Amino acid sequence: MSATGPGLQRDLRIDFFRGLALLFIFVDHIPDNFLARFTLRNFGFADAAEAFVLLAGFSAVLAYGRTFDAQGFKAGTSRVLDRVRDIYVWHLGLVIVCTIGLTLAAAVFANPSYMRNIGVHVFAESPARSTLLAASLINQPNMLNILPLYVVLLLFWLPLVLWLVPRRPWLVLGLSTGIWAAANVFHFNLPSQQHSQGWVFNPFAWQLLVTIGALAASFSRRGAIVRSPALIGLAAGYVLFAFVVAAPWTQIPGLEDWRVVPRNLLGNMDKAYLSPWRLAHIVALGYLAIILLLPQSPWLTRSWARGIGHCGRHSLEIFCLGTVLSFAGWVVLAEGGRGLVLQGFVNAIGISILWGTAWALAHRTREPSEISFGQTLRKHFSDWRSQLQRV
Repeated sequence: MSATGPGLQRDLRIDFFRGLALLFIFVDHIPDNFLARFTLRNFGFADAAEAFVLLAGFSAVLAYGRTFDAQGFKAGTSRVLDRVRDIYVWHLGLVIVCTIGLTLAAAVFANPSYMRNIGVHVFAESPARSTLLAASLINQPNMLNILPLYVVLLLFWLPLVLWLVPRRPWLVLGLSTGIWAAANVFHFNLPSQQHSQGWVFNPFAWQLLVTIGALAASFSRRGAIVRSPALIGLAAGYVLFAFVVAAPWTQIPGLEDWRVVPRNLLGNMDKAYLSPWRLAHIVALGYLAIILLLPQSPWLTRSWARGIGHCGRHSLEIFCLGTVLSFAGWVVLAEGGRGLVLQGFVNAIGISILWGTAWALAHRTREPSEISFGQTLRKHFSDWRSQLQRV
């Protein structure tokens, strides 16, 4: 999603933190990657996925909120559905590319784990059924399951949220919280071919992050975010508490047992159902970011920050490319050894490709994020038809 709508100045925080989350996701998706020790998941309860989805709700208000306000529910929903179509097409294309690539890797290196660990072996075992289930989003290979969450939430939940947030904000928050709580208590989920417990990102639970992000954006636009020293202290205290519980220093050799708080003392931190610990952590981080950072902070305009921001601005393309590169990096490390030099090389090459692609996309047109995949196809078809007519 775009970080802003037509006529509005971009919120550079959204692009930057979404781009950072995408880079974290790429690093985290490479098994046994040394660099993954320095991503968000090691410093608290939440990880890059929570940040990514929370920002989706925030950016949705900036991208589509004015359409809902000025043109009504139907026009706003139409714009959202355009994005749903794009995400769905990219997801299916990503599944196809990764299935072919991992199948070839399994055959070339005589290692079927490349297919089985990700779950794409089901296409070889039952091609027709697995293809149909992939089209219906029930077949979700591992690490290819966040885009289906976007499709479902944008299709069935986001239009209602965008319509209600400026009109009945506390009603939509109460409804969203109730659905999340019910999912956690009664453990209902959508079916998955790979996982008997259902979707890895249960949409009934994760919709709450989209709602909170949308509410935060709506309140921020109206200047209604409370800047309270007490709330800042509470949020910072919780972030510090999560840091102490996560104990990232235990990954340093010799400090493995130096935990202040046993992590299992807090019970289950289920990711599928977005446990309260994870939810509170990402909300605390989000509150601190929105209060302490300006949308146009000078440091966000520096070249390194702009490069990360370009990744976030083109999140769909960069996510898909990053997923393919993470699988390629996995194969390279599995076949070439997991020495630090090779790991550094794989990370550097992958991040450089993502960075370079994001810069190319950013400079392709003046406002590429405002042009949908469908609009691009229609433009190319129109140009092609005009050329034929001239001939």
